[in-house]
This record gives sequence, C-alpha cells and structure tokens, in this order.
Amino acid sequence: MKVSAGNRGTSFSNDRQVTISVTGIAHNDYSRTADVVLNVPYTRMNETMRLVQRMGGKITDVSVSGGVSEPAVAAKAKKKG
Repeated sequence: MKVSAGNRGTSFSNDRQVTISVTGIAHNDYSRTADVVLNVPYTRMNETMRLVQRMGGKITDVSVSGGVSEPAVAAKAKKKG
C-alpha cells in the first residue's frame, strides 16, 4: 500500500516520522489479512490512521521519531522573549 507523503506542517513537525504497524488490512483482492508497516510524516498521521480504519485494519503499534522535543522548543521560545 502506498501512502502519499508531503510536508504540510510547522517547523516543529517537519522532521518527525511516524511508524504505524497494521494488521488485518484489506490490502488487495487475494489477501484479506496482511501485516503492513507504514512510514508517514507526522503531519499525515491522522489521515493515515483513518485510511487504515476504513480499510478494515487494526493498528497494533505507533511510534514517532525525529524532530525536536517539546522542552527544547519551550526553552528556545523562552530565550527569544
């Protein structure tokens, strides 16, 4: 399954990637149960989760990697003003 990817987010979420593990998805005509791992930008996470649900899949794991942590963003904003 191909999931479109693109940058639509803020600078905080641009570098973040989400890995979603899915099972039982109606992937194609000959196999109704497939285990799939999707790697999508953070800004597309919600859209991808809805797509998985519409296709009858069950999300088994979600992990987020990359980007800047919230405390680092808060510290940077504090320094500015």
